[in-house]
Amino acid sequence: MLRGDSTLMSLRQKIVSVMLMYLLFDSMYNRILQLCICDSVVDLEDGKELEPIDQNRTHMLLYPSSFIFIHDTFYVDYSLPNSQDISVPIREFMARKKCFDPVTSRDIAGVKIIDLKLRLGQPYVFQHSGTCEHLLIFHDLRLMERTDVQDLERYPMVVYEKKGDTRCAACKRGFAAFVVEECERLPSPYMMFCEACFREFFFMHGHKIGKFRAYPYMPINRFTIL
Repeated sequence: MLRGDSTLMSLRQKIVSVMLMYLLFDSMYNRILQLCICDSVVDLEDGKELEPIDQNRTHMLLYPSSFIFIHDTFYVDYSLPNSQDISVPIREFMARKKCFDPVTSRDIAGVKIIDLKLRLGQPYVFQHSGTCEHLLIFHDLRLMERTDVQDLERYPMVVYEKKGDTRCAACKRGFAAFVVEECERLPSPYMMFCEACFREFFFMHGHKIGKFRAYPYMPINRFTIL
């Protein structure tokens, strides 16, 4: 739930914080960072999937840029070091196609919800950590009532969130710890495995068996309403 005075940046931060995986203190930013699954993804080096994860190679650090697209504007977040306007190639593509109306970009800092031009029920998008996308839909607009939370500092606030854990595709008991794709021995394009099954099925005496790509996985919230 948002107020008209809520900033778009606070919405962007809330989208990430409701999918909180862990807190990471990073000396580069000198602050506590709240991460979602996409922020914490690390591309594992071929043959070294069982080695400890290098947190300096997370997607959040490698791809700090992000934006929220609403109506005809890309609101770009420049708050992290080395951030840039990643909407440029998208806007150039849209400019070449007659089916799109003109679009623009601006800094997300200082933009309030009340300043936005939007349509209820229209899907918009928040993109960060490379290609991670979150669908945004504004579904209601009304005046604040006495039954609403009166503490303005609590906005934006989560009204509902559905959580879900993914079980291992092999044993069906353990929780998924790795996502595996591009493996000829699997019946699906990608599958999820617990750490024990991942080690047993894809490695022999610590050596990789066959070709595949793997990524560490942590459970996330599936659906959230603000």
